[in-house]
Amino acid sequence: MSEHDDASAAEAALRKAVERLCGDGPGDGSEAAQEAVQALADGSGKAWTPEQETQIRAMVDQIRKLRDLNRPGGGWWRRRREWRARERLVDMMEAGGPELLNEAELRHWKSLAMVELLLEFAGSAMKQDDVMKVLAQREAVNAVTYEDYRQAKKALAEKKAAAG
Repeated sequence: MSEHDDASAAEAALRKAVERLCGDGPGDGSEAAQEAVQALADGSGKAWTPEQETQIRAMVDQIRKLRDLNRPGGGWWRRRREWRARERLVDMMEAGGPELLNEAELRHWKSLAMVELLLEFAGSAMKQDDVMKVLAQREAVNAVTYEDYRQAKKALAEKKAAAG
């Protein structure tokens, strides 16, 4: 397969993902984001057992739920639901271990980064240069390891602490 065919296939996958994210169809868009991440992932990650994969997916869903509940307002019921969600995540972490939680957190971040990337792509003219730029950024996102993510998060926290 030539480089042009690869770019065309990638462009088609990106367009489909963007349409599903921006469309008025059923679902909340998170399924489209997950499918886009899986379709564009190169599969070079660590090989997890099916049980571990199930645990990681459950943790990613729980992280997503927890972050959704952890926003201003909402009153007592939302705080209570957030507290319960946090407890479930801790229980999952104790059952699966910190390595699985780290992988879940990294996957959640990668999913969010891919959604932002796809939405940025949707706002462009979708030219061949845009496709190549998105593919390069996708490769950069997929290359991030948990250690890179942790160090960047720590540096950002230190920067915020120094500024505020």
